[in-house]
Amino acid sequence: MSSRLGQNFLKDKNILIKEVKLAGVKGKTVLEIGAGDGRLTEHILRSRPSKLIAVEKDDEFADLLKEKFGKKVKVVNADFLSYDISKIDVVIGNIPYYITSQILFKIKDIEFKNAVLILQKEFAEKMIAEPNDHNYGRLSVTSQLFFDVKIIQKVSRHLFSPPPKVDSSMIVLKKRKNKVTEFDEEIIRILFQHKNKTVRNALIDSKKFKMEEIEKLGDFLKKRVRTLSKEKCLKISRKLL
Repeated sequence: MSSRLGQNFLKDKNILIKEVKLAGVKGKTVLEIGAGDGRLTEHILRSRPSKLIAVEKDDEFADLLKEKFGKKVKVVNADFLSYDISKIDVVIGNIPYYITSQILFKIKDIEFKNAVLILQKEFAEKMIAEPNDHNYGRLSVTSQLFFDVKIIQKVSRHLFSPPPKVDSSMIVLKKRKNKVTEFDEEIIRILFQHKNKTVRNALIDSKKFKMEEIEKLGDFLKKRVRTLSKEKCLKISRKLL
């Protein structure tokens, strides 16, 4: 992806090599998101995956990748958000900041063993935030329901070209086996629209539930939304179902 599509190219080879090593790509089917000019792609290939699919939205970069790697890489010239894939061994990529949320919500629906991503540092910190942290919110709850999230290291903005305005983080994701329905996700969204309010008031403000439905939540009603763990969010959802 070019800079006009939100890509800042990582210059540090050591970081690229570390991404690939953490991902454990050898003998695996690998999906690279936003392959750009192929600098990460090269390192993935050196670790001998069984198959590498590189998704790249920018037409010029997609053509470059095809010319550079030939049949060694399956280059998909498409927007990852509309690319249809349900199962893969490894996901890897340096994620454009402006669509990070959309990409994560897409990844949650893919069956995979391991994902290594570089994304905005502030975003990564929100993913692992705990109840009552200042940056705890819907993203924290949904991320932790779907993934085990581990921040590996900070990646300085100066290691990119052109340098973005903020630092990044390298993270590792592993899928959790929680059963989370669309209704669960909707309840979490409704609650965290008003995270400083009580559960009662957050649900009343949503105007989606009758008072008798809300009153079924009992002791949950007086709790502030920002204090709810992911488990408590699911319990609330199940009581409202």
